[in-house]
Amino acid sequence: MVHRTLAVPFLFACLASVADAQQIIAQNQGLTSPAVLETFGANVLANFSPVSTQFAPLTISHAAYFTTGSVNNMVGGFLTNDFTAGLPNTLRIQFGAPITDVSFAYHQISTIGPSTIRAMLGGVTVDSFSGTWNQTQPNNWFGFMNTLCDEIQIDFQSDFNVDSLAWNPAGSNSAVCQSWNGNGINPAAFTCTTLPVLGTTWQGAVATTPNTLLTALFYAPGGTAAPVPLFGGELLVSLAPSPTGFVGGPSYSFAVPAAPTWVGASIVFQGMRLESSASGLVIELLNAQQLIIGL
Repeated sequence: MVHRTLAVPFLFACLASVADAQQIIAQNQGLTSPAVLETFGANVLANFSPVSTQFAPLTISHAAYFTTGSVNNMVGGFLTNDFTAGLPNTLRIQFGAPITDVSFAYHQISTIGPSTIRAMLGGVTVDSFSGTWNQTQPNNWFGFMNTLCDEIQIDFQSDFNVDSLAWNPAGSNSAVCQSWNGNGINPAAFTCTTLPVLGTTWQGAVATTPNTLLTALFYAPGGTAAPVPLFGGELLVSLAPSPTGFVGGPSYSFAVPAAPTWVGASIVFQGMRLESSASGLVIELLNAQQLIIGL
């Protein structure tokens, strides 16, 4: 087995956390003991007032304010559709800094089609799910856990209600490996086998098949990017500046600097395999991993 050691420059910084990502879909409760809970008060704004930056540190688009009593987890003030905002019917809730966990009570008013709920980071979708729910079901809590993001988007049908928005800010000292796999077309075969902890050796691996001839990692100084079709899969990283390739594997490693100034530094790799097939050689793009140096 070849063990490939990488020499990688650390060029960028951000915040993050660690653990396996989880979706909160139609649950009976949201986050327990969140660091921040926004209830939107009661009678804070006049009914149907457009909401934008009144609830710091949030920036909200395509929403209006409404106060009611208590209706199926809508308590006091909550967000509803701003019908004057026009199309597309997308609620956007942007956070002032990256977060790792978020939940909220959500009423889908119309069931003519599904709602799609997305976690975004830097304008890129990092996780999403869709479904058709209704206004009366008691299991109306949704969100994401252990998912680094800075925005929630909801493609809603006709109208919506949202309340009790809870979240946990990303810890600046936590080590992270966060997978990014676009639309899920690429095999999720590139994993972190250790976390990128300060002063240790990070290790990652590309799973092989009986037909694998070689593997590679591409270091992307420009970070992750919206997926672009390529080789029957998706390119998931920015091409500016140009990525650097490291061929070998299936195991890869690099020594994480011990200097505290590297805490929070971010690097991004995308995996690749060269496969043999009856029709010839096939380049198979894999998922990407965003590594955040932590303690």
